[in-house]
Amino acid sequence: MAWDDIAQWQPQDLYASLRMGDNVQPVDCREFTWREAETKVKNAIRLDPMVFTSEISALPREKELIFYCDRPGEATSMKIALTAFDDGLTRVGVLVGGFDAWVAAGYPVETKE
Repeated sequence: MAWDDIAQWQPQDLYASLRMGDNVQPVDCREFTWREAETKVKNAIRLDPMVFTSEISALPREKELIFYCDRPGEATSMKIALTAFDDGLTRVGVLVGGFDAWVAAGYPVETKE
């Protein structure tokens, strides 16, 4: 699989899928702003991009995983999505524009744990 085979989700599409109860799971893999951030996409789970290869096996395999990050061009989330696919997770995508696009669209966030 190549980067152009990974599903690219617009914020409005992810929001609509979450509202409809589709089987999707946002995955926060921000690098630069995670420590300082107070919020995350509502119901997102965290995957540390510094050690993600050891955490991929714990991701829910029954859901489509939508990774988001804070790097231009979805660099981190794309890298992790490709690795997750290589690890056997076939339903993976990235959030175009990452966390900033989600917040700019006014979609729900929650306090991170």
